[in-house]
Amino acid sequence: CHVTYMCSILPVYILGLYIIYRHTTVISIATCAKTLNMKVLGWSFLAVAAAILSSNGCLATKSLSLDGRPAPNSPVPSPDVLAWTKREIGAFYSFNMISMLTNISNTQYFCLGVGGSGGWVPPPDTFNPEKLDLDNWLRAAVAFGAKYAVLTAQHCSGFSMWPTDILKETGFNYTYSTKYSSFRGGGYDVVKEFVDSCKKYGVLPGIYYSLNQNYYLNVRHGTVHNGSLVPGQEKVSQELYGKIVLAQVRELWSNYGEISELWFDGGCSVPGVSEQIAALQEELQPHAVFFQGCSKENNIRWVGTESGEPKYPIWSTSDNCATGGTGAPAGNTFCPAETDTMLQEFDHWFWRADFPIRTLEELQSVYYHSVGQNTNLLLNAAANSSGLIEETSFVRYKEFGDWIHKCFGSSIAETSGVQSSDPPLELSLPSGDPFLFNNVVVSEDQTRGEAVLEFVISAILPNQTTVDIFSGQSIGNKFILNLKTPMTATKVQIKVTLALYQPVISKFSIYYC
Repeated sequence: CHVTYMCSILPVYILGLYIIYRHTTVISIATCAKTLNMKVLGWSFLAVAAAILSSNGCLATKSLSLDGRPAPNSPVPSPDVLAWTKREIGAFYSFNMISMLTNISNTQYFCLGVGGSGGWVPPPDTFNPEKLDLDNWLRAAVAFGAKYAVLTAQHCSGFSMWPTDILKETGFNYTYSTKYSSFRGGGYDVVKEFVDSCKKYGVLPGIYYSLNQNYYLNVRHGTVHNGSLVPGQEKVSQELYGKIVLAQVRELWSNYGEISELWFDGGCSVPGVSEQIAALQEELQPHAVFFQGCSKENNIRWVGTESGEPKYPIWSTSDNCATGGTGAPAGNTFCPAETDTMLQEFDHWFWRADFPIRTLEELQSVYYHSVGQNTNLLLNAAANSSGLIEETSFVRYKEFGDWIHKCFGSSIAETSGVQSSDPPLELSLPSGDPFLFNNVVVSEDQTRGEAVLEFVISAILPNQTTVDIFSGQSIGNKFILNLKTPMTATKVQIKVTLALYQPVISKFSIYYC
């Protein structure tokens, strides 16, 4: 039968759902038959409420599955996005024309200076990093455990670090690139050296392209500003700029083999090109993940802050991959978050000699807040004006990588399993002896999507007292509970108390460091 209600009853249904499900676990049909009538009533209540609300268009919800399978509309990750989450750590190389201009303290100068605010376009010969060594960069990435790396092939200045040639495709001679720089004899391809070094060190290459900001062409937020040009800027129409973007993207995605991550800072806001960008990605780089929601399928999103310490909980799903943020439980798209942050303090992405770098303790906090809260960490590695990673930075990267390996390289104990109702998953030593720990790591199998909505971690003390040490929400690829004060226990348990469907905990482990 069909029953219709007005949206005014929505609060009543929400309250009822909360009361019934605040402390229940997703169960199978077989288990359901053995439970109290109230729980069965609860499932019926939820099904009716979801049907009523969706029929009225009041609320887009995920229905809970009773048989361990995901709900029919539960967002499932593509294999490429799922593989990306497991890489966990990447390196971000901020290096471009602004790296040469060490007399300018504001390294976002070209990003902020579009639209007639004064200034000039430095000539291509200004780009001359005489000691440039991409192997040096990749050794830094390997030092802190990066599995992939992203290069700013073109940043806000519009300077292209490859010898771009799009005259035939666009009718426009793009003269702001290494093709017109005398660096290493002229026409040097930094992007190629980067990709070659990535292959040499077993790191997957990614490419950042400044689609929305281009100082050379006076473009800001994807829009051409032709009212006032400064010396060195070129006048182009909005239509021509769209053609330039598509032609350069095709070069980058065609000439360097398989790219693992495509980075458009701020998404795809150039009028008229977003759909074509998505089509190009599908044609040329179908297995690449796409930062900030420009792809048809392989999307990842910005976590919403560059501090390196986003707020928990962070979900793998979101209702809008393009806007970034911490996501939404049971969101309509699986697009996990990436936390991009810098080694230098005070929000500086490009190297300057007087910029201090973060301490090891600060990087540890970044790790717990990013990788330990269900995001990938993209840590900046800014080479100096000569083209090398500073030794002090290199030492800090190695310290950070060594700490990760020391703390999480070998567990005290670990297990995995399907989480239904009781009993919870449990960790202990084979001897049954007490152990000291300060880190608990939990990962869920997200092959079918993100399932867990609430969970509790408990410890059984040597006196057999059970204490809850953490109540959480999102797990996703990885959640790390870091105890500021280590504790001694005989067992550690996890119990999922609310989920979209029956979750699988792929790893539950404890560590001490």
